[in-house]
Amino acid sequence: MAEKDIRSGVQLPEERPVDEGTFGAKDEGTARAADDAATERTAPWWKRLLAWGERIGAPVWKRLRKFISVPFLVMLLLSFSLWYAIKLGYTYQAEIPVSVNVDGRVFEVNCMVEGQGTRLFAKRHSKGKPLELSWSDLDVSPSAINPGWVVISPYSLQNAISARNTDIKFLSVGPIPEIEL
Repeated sequence: MAEKDIRSGVQLPEERPVDEGTFGAKDEGTARAADDAATERTAPWWKRLLAWGERIGAPVWKRLRKFISVPFLVMLLLSFSLWYAIKLGYTYQAEIPVSVNVDGRVFEVNCMVEGQGTRLFAKRHSKGKPLELSWSDLDVSPSAINPGWVVISPYSLQNAISARNTDIKFLSVGPIPEIEL
């Protein structure tokens, strides 16, 4: 409890003990700022990026808001989204990685495909199960370099993948790794 000064009758402020865990800081505000700075340096990259965006973006947004209205930005975003959706309706060619599982042996092959943009977008960004194939679907030959390994014919692999993905057209198959039996 605060004591009164004998001469003036005014209450003196309480003295708080110094916490040694806060690097000798005399008040809680300085300690809290030091803890926040240490936490900010060790935060994940995306949290640091968001914090940076808030520090930089708030003053910029404050100035831009005088010249650009919120409905304008909403309409600009909406028009970009509609334009992108319309463009995805066209036919495109792209290289897409396809995960293949041949009787328990999983590998990835890059395939050149052609199809509607929405289907290519969905195929590229979906992480589903690997495509299940069996040895009877493929033409294989023994490896000339590694005994006990086999080489899969690119033509047979392309036909097997195409038979299971009818929504897009597979134009070619990239390099296929050798598989150990």
